[in-house]
Amino acid sequence: MEKIILDNRYEIIEQVGVGGMAKVYKAKDRLLDRIVAIKVLKDQYAEDDEFLKKFNNEAQSAAKLNHVNIVNVYDIGEDMVAGRKLYYIVMEYVEGTTLKDLIDKEGRLSNHDITDYSIQIAQALKSAHESGIIHRDIKPQNIMIDKYGLAKVTDFGIARVSSNATITYTSSILGTVHYISPEQAKGKIVDEKSDLYSLGAVMYEMATGRVPFDADNSVGIAVMHIQDKPRDARAINLSLSDKLNSIIMKLLEKDPSNRYLSAKDLITALEGNLVMVKETPPSDTARIPIRVMQDKKEDTEAIYVSSSDDRDKKKEKKKSIKIWPIALLALLLVLLVAFLLTRPSKDKIEVPTVINLNQDMAVRELEKRGLKANISRTEESDEYDEGKVMKQDPNSSVLVEPGTTVNLVISEGREVNVVDLSGLNINNAEEALKEIGLSIGRTTTEYSDTVEKDMIIRQDPKPDSKVQTGTKVDIVISSGPEEKIENTTVPNLVGVEENTAYDLINQFGLSARNVEYKESEEYEEGLVISQSISEGTEVAMGSAIDLVVSTGKKEEEKEENQVKNVDLRLTINTENDTFNVKIYKLDENKSRTDLMYNEDKSKQDLTEDGVLNLNFKAILNTNFEVVIDDESYGVYTVN
Repeated sequence: MEKIILDNRYEIIEQVGVGGMAKVYKAKDRLLDRIVAIKVLKDQYAEDDEFLKKFNNEAQSAAKLNHVNIVNVYDIGEDMVAGRKLYYIVMEYVEGTTLKDLIDKEGRLSNHDITDYSIQIAQALKSAHESGIIHRDIKPQNIMIDKYGLAKVTDFGIARVSSNATITYTSSILGTVHYISPEQAKGKIVDEKSDLYSLGAVMYEMATGRVPFDADNSVGIAVMHIQDKPRDARAINLSLSDKLNSIIMKLLEKDPSNRYLSAKDLITALEGNLVMVKETPPSDTARIPIRVMQDKKEDTEAIYVSSSDDRDKKKEKKKSIKIWPIALLALLLVLLVAFLLTRPSKDKIEVPTVINLNQDMAVRELEKRGLKANISRTEESDEYDEGKVMKQDPNSSVLVEPGTTVNLVISEGREVNVVDLSGLNINNAEEALKEIGLSIGRTTTEYSDTVEKDMIIRQDPKPDSKVQTGTKVDIVISSGPEEKIENTTVPNLVGVEENTAYDLINQFGLSARNVEYKESEEYEEGLVISQSISEGTEVAMGSAIDLVVSTGKKEEEKEENQVKNVDLRLTINTENDTFNVKIYKLDENKSRTDLMYNEDKSKQDLTEDGVLNLNFKAILNTNFEVVIDDESYGVYTVN
């Protein structure tokens, strides 16, 4: 993914992580000049059209979440890279580590850190649940801890669709199944209590350094979540506080109704865990009285003399000692009656949260729980989309009798006219939309010869359209004029002398890059043997071209074929006035082959010392034999 720019905007810097569904990269948003994290879906998910449809819908919902403990989703897009379509999510870049890495490093976290991180995660879940979004995949790998200790929950965008993929891609969710709730393992519909169970599993791992259940395969782990009771966390970590241990084990209850009713209730319990229990100082009765030494009389009076008032007080004290058991018994009776009157009946139903659900979904959810729905009224709202539940009575988590009517207030939304953003930069556009209750949605870029760089070209919805408040407006931003690319045609350089080839390259607006020199049987030294871009190819001006230039034939072949003049001096011992001289070429076995020389000589051809000078031509390294009148005069080599 190096040196890739997605959508002509997001410049990939480096890969920083990989998960079951995607790879995560650190990138730079060149439009807004900020560092972001980009999650690119793996190929098996990118090829599933049904998955992609759900993924886009859920990711867009997650992009609406805005909380300090939730990683922001900025953009969702797709781009074609090297013939492959890449689907990606652009998110807030968190400089830090995952909670999983922190647990692996520390082994077990302190009571304070467990409580602190758990409250932050629960705050994120509370915000999501109030918006009708269930995460479904809470695990330490999906929780980032920045350098300041701030916890941020990520992957809200793919949590829902990933639950549908778990059956198909079992191997990729092996890490997830360690935190799955029993109801989710059974394939039942999950609600916010399922997220709380998963958080309980995460807290268990923070406290003990291990997951609640483990087995050789994911199916075995899922069955343990359904059937087995986890070992008490405090039995593994004796330093874990009793209260924190109680919270963790309550979250890991099999029956959702035995867990905390909501993230809000969990936060209340955890915040109570932050109160440090101090040692109780010794009571006054344990203190040793200090007597002031005056004269003996005063000292005696101070210690032994008691007045009638003192005796009365002692009597009253004895009476109070006799009365307090009766008062205590009465108090216990009052508390017992109050408990019996307020104790929730097993037949009562907990009211679910239907806030931010559309009307039909809210009605179905209530009826499914054995409750009735009543649309009491509608109201305008900037916060909730048209048709969504904005208020409910009774509120969520309240226990009521079956058949109780839950009154719902449905949002009418509020229509506004979309302002014209053309010609504005992104900051000005954001301010203009904010004033009327809208916000910027997806931002893309395009080249433009007419609109200045970084200014908005067009928008969707269009100016003056009537939309509900809260609607996101997608914008297209100008990247300025596209650079015009001039083309040229590559000339033929093969067989051309090297310097001439360079002239042609410059003449056609190209550049020479790598030049390699090789021996060649076909091309003489200094001629171009080949070129990296074929003759006639149309390329951009300035393109680089590589050449291979001949250094001629191999040195061995040159020497073997080289013809040399041979001067041979032989002393001849003969009485004949004339004699015949023959020279034979010899093969590797020193056998005679070709006749290279054949002439008749006379004594007049000899010097005074009887030496015969022979001159002839022969190929270098040739072996030959001189024969005079059929008598051998030795074997020689041309050198």
